[in-house]
Amino acid sequence: MNIGTNAKVETVEPSVFASLIAEEIAASIEECIDDHGSCSLVLSGGSTPSSVYRLLSRPPFSDDIPWDKVHLFIGDDKWIFGEDSKTNIRMISETLLNHRKSPEANVHCLDMSLPSAKDSAEAYSNDIKRYFNLKDGETPAFDIVLLGVGADGHIASVFPNSPLINDKTSIACAVENDGVESVTLTPHVLFNGKRILILVRGRDKADVVQQVLREREAAQKLPIMLYKEASDRVTWFLCSEAAQLLKFKSPETDFRTGMF
Repeated sequence: MNIGTNAKVETVEPSVFASLIAEEIAASIEECIDDHGSCSLVLSGGSTPSSVYRLLSRPPFSDDIPWDKVHLFIGDDKWIFGEDSKTNIRMISETLLNHRKSPEANVHCLDMSLPSAKDSAEAYSNDIKRYFNLKDGETPAFDIVLLGVGADGHIASVFPNSPLINDKTSIACAVENDGVESVTLTPHVLFNGKRILILVRGRDKADVVQQVLREREAAQKLPIMLYKEASDRVTWFLCSEAAQLLKFKSPETDFRTGMF
């Protein structure tokens, strides 16, 4: 199937989805460290990557990955004064951070002690600028960006018809959706990553996957369509359930690592 871009698309059986993604992330981290001595990794929230994070927190990955050279960032999170079990950072802490061996200073997340989501977004943006030593107007380039996709096509906390879809200057912004305030990295930052892994799992994502990879909608309706701006740096990992509405090149396509 021709998706009209240079993005790679792999289909994976649900039973090996988490392990294959963990292996891919570990290999990518190793490549970054071999290349320039460190790795900046943007973590996605949601249910899809949680099983991946659990694997990364255990041997052999916990032993093989030099976590002291990995800086972890959060793609988005709910802004809640204090702690809440439904925040992405809580899920990531329970599945990965509480078990990893990296210094606390290597974990970059929102400051929930600040008075507002806007203040947290500004502080997070400044933290990222310091890490990358950016001048005003420059865009960070994370080594690895993990992204999930909502059934409505949203990425991070960038939902359909969000003004952030056209934002080319901000790093992190406060947003509100259905009465919930969040802080999110903007699309132009997420898709400026050097390597972008889009992880999609579940039958409920089959329709949006079909729409996106067949280019049936605009980014304003499906923010994930912005992946085309970084297509040569993007790899889609679809579980076979999420890919069920797509047509493959031939019956012999390998569903573990099938390519369109």
